[in-house]
Amino acid sequence: MAPHDPLFKRLLQRFFVDFLRLVAPDVAARLDLSAPVFLDKELLLPGDPGSRVVDLLVRIPLLADKERTLLVHVEIEARARRGMGERLREYHRWIQSRHPGQILSIVVYLRGGRGGVREEIAREELAGPGLPGFRYLSFGLERCLATDYLSRPEPLAWALAALMNPAPHSRARLKFDCLLRVNRASLDDEGCGQLANCIESYVQLSPEEVEELASLGNLKHRRTQIVSTSLFTWTDRVEIEGEKKGMRRILLDLLQARFGAIPDEVRQRVEKIRSEDRLSRLATKVLTARSLKEMRLG
Repeated sequence: MAPHDPLFKRLLQRFFVDFLRLVAPDVAARLDLSAPVFLDKELLLPGDPGSRVVDLLVRIPLLADKERTLLVHVEIEARARRGMGERLREYHRWIQSRHPGQILSIVVYLRGGRGGVREEIAREELAGPGLPGFRYLSFGLERCLATDYLSRPEPLAWALAALMNPAPHSRARLKFDCLLRVNRASLDDEGCGQLANCIESYVQLSPEEVEELASLGNLKHRRTQIVSTSLFTWTDRVEIEGEKKGMRRILLDLLQARFGAIPDEVRQRVEKIRSEDRLSRLATKVLTARSLKEMRLG
Protein backbone atom coordinates (compact mmCIF):
# COMPACT_ATOMS: atom_id res chain seq x y z
CA MET A 1 0.00 0.00 0.00
CA ALA A 2 1.42 3.39 -0.99
CA PRO A 3 2.21 5.78 1.92
CA HIS A 4 -0.41 8.30 0.80
CA ASP A 5 -3.22 5.75 0.63
CA PRO A 6 -4.24 5.45 4.31
CA LEU A 7 -4.10 9.21 4.88
CA PHE A 8 -6.21 10.10 1.87
CA LYS A 9 -8.68 7.25 2.28
CA ARG A 10 -9.44 8.34 5.85
CA LEU A 11 -9.59 11.97 4.77
CA LEU A 12 -11.98 11.37 1.87
CA GLN A 13 -14.19 9.11 3.95
CA ARG A 14 -14.47 11.77 6.66
CA PHE A 15 -15.05 14.59 4.15
CA PHE A 16 -16.66 12.68 1.30
CA VAL A 17 -19.51 15.16 0.86
CA ASP A 18 -16.96 17.99 0.55
CA PHE A 19 -15.06 15.95 -2.02
CA LEU A 20 -18.08 15.33 -4.20
CA ARG A 21 -19.09 19.00 -4.08
CA LEU A 22 -15.58 20.00 -5.17
CA VAL A 23 -15.27 17.49 -8.01
CA ALA A 24 -18.83 17.00 -9.29
CA PRO A 25 -21.05 19.75 -7.85
CA ASP A 26 -23.87 19.27 -10.38
CA VAL A 27 -24.04 15.57 -9.60
CA ALA A 28 -23.78 16.19 -5.85
CA ALA A 29 -26.82 18.49 -5.99
CA ARG A 30 -28.95 15.59 -7.23
CA LEU A 31 -27.92 13.12 -4.52
CA ASP A 32 -29.04 12.48 -0.95
CA LEU A 33 -25.66 13.27 0.62
CA SER A 34 -26.94 12.49 4.11
CA ALA A 35 -26.91 8.76 3.38
CA PRO A 36 -23.66 7.61 1.70
CA VAL A 37 -22.80 3.92 2.15
CA PHE A 38 -19.14 2.87 1.92
CA LEU A 39 -18.97 -0.52 0.23
CA ASP A 40 -16.66 -3.52 0.38
CA LYS A 41 -13.41 -2.59 -1.37
CA GLU A 42 -12.23 -6.04 -2.53
CA LEU A 43 -12.59 -6.80 -6.24
CA LEU A 44 -11.34 -10.11 -7.60
CA LEU A 45 -10.19 -9.71 -11.19
CA PRO A 46 -9.54 -12.61 -13.60
CA GLY A 47 -5.92 -13.57 -14.12
CA ASP A 48 -4.83 -11.80 -10.93
CA PRO A 49 -3.40 -14.18 -8.28
CA GLY A 50 -4.47 -11.82 -5.54
CA SER A 51 -7.16 -9.22 -5.30
CA ARG A 52 -7.24 -5.67 -6.55
CA VAL A 53 -8.44 -3.09 -4.09
CA VAL A 54 -10.34 0.00 -5.10
CA ASP A 55 -9.51 3.00 -2.96
CA LEU A 56 -13.07 4.15 -2.32
CA LEU A 57 -16.49 2.90 -3.42
CA VAL A 58 -19.60 4.69 -2.19
CA ARG A 59 -23.30 4.17 -2.89
CA ILE A 60 -25.54 7.26 -2.62
CA PRO A 61 -29.32 7.48 -3.15
CA LEU A 62 -30.75 9.94 -5.64
CA LEU A 63 -32.80 12.79 -4.22
CA ALA A 64 -35.61 12.35 -6.76
CA ASP A 65 -35.91 8.59 -6.22
CA LYS A 66 -34.36 7.06 -3.09
CA GLU A 67 -34.69 3.57 -4.56
CA ARG A 68 -32.16 4.47 -7.24
CA THR A 69 -28.51 5.02 -6.42
CA LEU A 70 -25.22 6.26 -7.85
CA LEU A 71 -21.96 4.43 -7.23
CA VAL A 72 -18.94 6.73 -6.82
CA HIS A 73 -15.58 5.04 -7.38
CA VAL A 74 -12.47 7.02 -6.38
CA GLU A 75 -8.83 6.13 -7.05
CA ILE A 76 -6.01 8.11 -5.42
CA GLU A 77 -2.73 8.19 -7.35
CA ALA A 78 0.56 9.61 -6.13
CA ARG A 79 1.37 10.69 -9.69
CA ALA A 80 -0.41 10.78 -13.05
CA ARG A 81 0.59 7.98 -15.39
CA ARG A 82 -0.41 6.44 -18.68
CA GLY A 83 -3.06 3.77 -18.81
CA MET A 84 -5.15 5.15 -15.95
CA GLY A 85 -8.26 5.31 -18.14
CA GLU A 86 -7.93 1.64 -19.09
CA ARG A 87 -7.42 0.69 -15.46
CA LEU A 88 -10.51 2.62 -14.37
CA ARG A 89 -12.53 1.06 -17.16
CA GLU A 90 -11.50 -2.39 -15.93
CA TYR A 91 -12.60 -1.50 -12.42
CA HIS A 92 -15.84 -0.05 -13.79
CA ARG A 93 -16.75 -3.34 -15.48
CA TRP A 94 -16.19 -5.40 -12.37
CA ILE A 95 -17.94 -2.99 -10.04
CA GLN A 96 -20.90 -3.10 -12.42
CA SER A 97 -20.90 -6.90 -12.26
CA ARG A 98 -21.23 -6.82 -8.47
CA HIS A 99 -23.27 -3.69 -7.77
CA PRO A 100 -26.25 -2.45 -9.79
CA GLY A 101 -26.53 1.24 -10.60
CA GLN A 102 -24.78 3.97 -12.55
CA ILE A 103 -21.09 4.55 -11.74
CA LEU A 104 -19.13 7.80 -11.52
CA SER A 105 -15.37 7.10 -11.74
CA ILE A 106 -12.91 9.66 -10.36
CA VAL A 107 -9.11 9.64 -10.13
CA VAL A 108 -7.23 12.10 -7.89
CA TYR A 109 -3.63 12.87 -8.91
CA LEU A 110 -1.51 14.21 -6.06
CA ARG A 111 1.24 15.07 -8.55
CA GLY A 112 1.14 15.62 -12.30
CA GLY A 113 -1.84 15.44 -14.58
CA ARG A 114 -3.91 18.31 -15.92
CA GLY A 115 -4.79 20.85 -13.26
CA GLY A 116 -8.26 20.93 -11.75
CA VAL A 117 -11.26 18.74 -12.51
CA ARG A 118 -11.36 17.41 -16.08
CA GLU A 119 -13.55 14.99 -17.98
CA GLU A 120 -11.35 12.32 -19.56
CA ILE A 121 -12.05 9.64 -22.20
CA ALA A 122 -10.15 6.36 -22.07
CA ARG A 123 -8.37 5.30 -25.25
CA GLU A 124 -10.50 2.89 -27.29
CA GLU A 125 -9.57 0.46 -30.06
CA LEU A 126 -12.41 1.81 -32.19
CA ALA A 127 -14.32 5.08 -32.03
CA GLY A 128 -17.35 6.34 -33.87
CA PRO A 129 -21.16 6.38 -33.89
CA GLY A 130 -22.57 3.67 -31.65
CA LEU A 131 -19.18 3.15 -29.99
CA PRO A 132 -19.22 5.39 -26.92
CA GLY A 133 -15.97 5.83 -25.02
CA PHE A 134 -15.48 5.30 -21.30
CA ARG A 135 -15.59 8.65 -19.51
CA TYR A 136 -14.28 9.55 -16.07
CA LEU A 137 -13.21 12.58 -14.05
CA SER A 138 -9.62 13.43 -13.13
CA PHE A 139 -8.65 15.89 -10.40
CA GLY A 140 -5.05 17.06 -10.68
CA LEU A 141 -4.03 18.88 -7.49
CA GLU A 142 -0.49 20.05 -8.23
CA ARG A 143 -1.40 22.58 -10.96
CA CYS A 144 -4.37 24.12 -9.15
CA LEU A 145 -3.94 27.48 -7.41
CA ALA A 146 -4.07 27.01 -3.65
CA THR A 147 -5.64 30.45 -3.17
CA ASP A 148 -8.71 29.35 -5.15
CA TYR A 149 -9.31 26.42 -2.80
CA LEU A 150 -8.51 28.28 0.41
CA SER A 151 -11.45 30.53 -0.42
CA ARG A 152 -13.83 27.58 -0.72
CA PRO A 153 -16.32 26.84 2.11
CA GLU A 154 -15.57 23.08 2.16
CA PRO A 155 -12.94 22.23 4.84
CA LEU A 156 -11.48 19.46 2.66
CA ALA A 157 -10.45 22.12 0.13
CA TRP A 158 -8.10 23.71 2.70
CA ALA A 159 -6.21 20.43 3.17
CA LEU A 160 -6.04 19.72 -0.57
CA ALA A 161 -4.65 23.24 -1.06
CA ALA A 162 -1.49 22.02 0.69
CA LEU A 163 -0.67 19.99 -2.44
CA MET A 164 -1.35 22.86 -4.84
CA ASN A 165 0.63 25.72 -6.37
CA PRO A 166 1.17 28.36 -3.63
CA ALA A 167 1.68 31.26 -6.08
CA PRO A 168 1.89 34.16 -5.54
CA HIS A 169 2.87 33.22 -1.97
CA SER A 170 5.65 31.08 -0.52
CA ARG A 171 5.28 27.50 0.72
CA ALA A 172 5.60 28.74 4.30
CA ARG A 173 2.73 31.16 3.76
CA LEU A 174 0.71 28.36 2.14
CA LYS A 175 1.17 26.15 5.18
CA PHE A 176 0.27 28.97 7.53
CA ASP A 177 -2.89 29.87 5.60
CA CYS A 178 -4.02 26.23 5.35
CA LEU A 179 -3.56 25.62 9.08
CA LEU A 180 -5.19 28.91 9.96
CA ARG A 181 -8.31 28.00 7.98
CA VAL A 182 -8.53 24.70 9.85
CA ASN A 183 -8.05 26.46 13.18
CA ARG A 184 -10.95 28.82 12.53
CA ALA A 185 -13.36 26.09 11.41
CA SER A 186 -16.16 24.69 13.55
CA LEU A 187 -15.01 21.08 13.36
CA ASP A 188 -14.61 18.29 15.89
CA ASP A 189 -11.16 17.16 17.06
CA GLU A 190 -11.01 14.24 14.64
CA GLY A 191 -11.87 16.40 11.65
CA CYS A 192 -9.33 19.09 12.58
CA GLY A 193 -6.70 16.42 13.17
CA GLN A 194 -7.16 14.76 9.79
CA LEU A 195 -7.01 18.05 7.91
CA ALA A 196 -3.96 19.26 9.84
CA ASN A 197 -2.24 15.91 9.36
CA CYS A 198 -2.62 16.21 5.58
CA ILE A 199 -1.23 19.74 5.62
CA GLU A 200 1.72 18.78 7.83
CA SER A 201 2.47 15.71 5.71
CA TYR A 202 2.52 17.46 2.33
CA VAL A 203 4.07 20.83 3.15
CA GLN A 204 7.48 19.85 4.49
CA LEU A 205 9.54 22.99 5.00
CA SER A 206 13.28 23.68 4.84
CA PRO A 207 14.95 25.32 7.88
CA GLU A 208 14.73 28.69 6.12
CA GLU A 209 11.03 28.19 5.41
CA VAL A 210 10.44 27.17 9.02
CA GLU A 211 11.93 30.52 10.08
CA GLU A 212 9.58 32.31 7.69
CA LEU A 213 6.67 30.33 9.08
CA ALA A 214 7.64 31.32 12.61
CA SER A 215 7.68 34.99 11.61
CA LEU A 216 4.09 34.94 10.37
CA GLY A 217 2.31 36.60 13.23
CA ASN A 218 3.28 35.17 16.63
CA LEU A 219 3.14 31.69 15.17
CA LYS A 220 4.87 29.65 17.86
CA HIS A 221 1.76 29.65 20.03
CA ARG A 222 -0.76 29.66 17.17
CA ARG A 223 0.85 26.73 15.36
CA THR A 224 0.59 24.57 18.47
CA GLN A 225 -3.04 25.56 18.72
CA ILE A 226 -3.76 24.73 15.09
CA VAL A 227 -2.08 21.35 14.81
CA SER A 228 -3.15 20.02 18.20
CA THR A 229 -6.37 18.84 16.49
CA SER A 230 -8.47 21.11 18.69
CA LEU A 231 -9.44 24.75 19.00
CA PHE A 232 -7.84 24.70 22.46
CA THR A 233 -4.17 25.13 23.30
CA TRP A 234 -2.31 22.21 24.86
CA THR A 235 -2.63 23.76 28.34
CA ASP A 236 -6.36 24.35 27.88
CA ARG A 237 -6.94 20.74 26.89
CA VAL A 238 -5.00 19.43 29.88
CA GLU A 239 -7.10 21.57 32.24
CA ILE A 240 -10.29 20.29 30.63
CA GLU A 241 -9.34 16.58 30.45
CA GLY A 242 -7.41 16.47 33.69
CA GLU A 243 -3.84 15.76 34.83
CA LYS A 244 -1.49 13.10 33.48
CA LYS A 245 -4.09 10.55 32.42
CA GLY A 246 -5.71 13.19 30.26
CA MET A 247 -2.33 14.25 28.86
CA ARG A 248 -1.51 10.68 27.85
CA ARG A 249 -4.88 10.30 26.17
CA ILE A 250 -4.42 13.56 24.28
CA LEU A 251 -0.90 12.55 23.19
CA LEU A 252 -2.25 9.26 21.85
CA ASP A 253 -4.98 11.16 19.99
CA LEU A 254 -2.37 13.44 18.43
CA LEU A 255 -0.16 10.51 17.43
CA GLN A 256 -3.07 8.72 15.80
CA ALA A 257 -4.23 11.82 13.94
CA ARG A 258 -0.66 12.43 12.69
CA PHE A 259 0.52 8.88 11.88
CA GLY A 260 -2.57 6.67 11.72
CA ALA A 261 -3.04 3.47 13.75
CA ILE A 262 -0.71 3.33 16.78
CA PRO A 263 1.09 0.00 17.49
CA ASP A 264 0.32 -1.55 20.88
CA GLU A 265 3.96 -1.23 22.00
CA VAL A 266 3.90 2.53 21.40
CA ARG A 267 0.58 2.87 23.19
CA GLN A 268 1.98 0.95 26.18
CA ARG A 269 5.08 3.18 26.30
CA VAL A 270 2.93 6.30 26.37
CA GLU A 271 0.74 4.85 29.13
CA LYS A 272 3.87 4.33 31.26
CA ILE A 273 5.07 7.94 31.00
CA ARG A 274 4.69 9.72 34.34
CA SER A 275 6.45 13.00 33.62
CA GLU A 276 4.20 15.91 32.65
CA ASP A 277 7.20 17.69 31.09
CA ARG A 278 7.97 14.72 28.85
CA LEU A 279 4.33 14.36 27.82
CA SER A 280 4.25 18.04 26.91
CA ARG A 281 7.53 17.79 24.95
CA LEU A 282 6.26 14.78 23.02
CA ALA A 283 3.02 16.56 22.18
CA THR A 284 5.00 19.47 20.75
CA LYS A 285 7.28 17.09 18.84
CA VAL A 286 4.27 15.57 17.08
CA LEU A 287 3.97 18.86 15.19
CA THR A 288 7.26 18.38 13.34
CA ALA A 289 8.05 14.63 13.43
CA ARG A 290 7.75 12.87 10.09
CA SER A 291 7.27 9.37 11.52
CA LEU A 292 6.65 7.46 14.74
CA LYS A 293 10.30 6.44 14.62
CA GLU A 294 11.32 10.09 15.06
CA MET A 295 9.17 10.21 18.20
CA ARG A 296 11.43 7.52 19.71
CA LEU A 297 8.52 5.69 21.24
CA GLY A 298 9.02 2.42 19.36
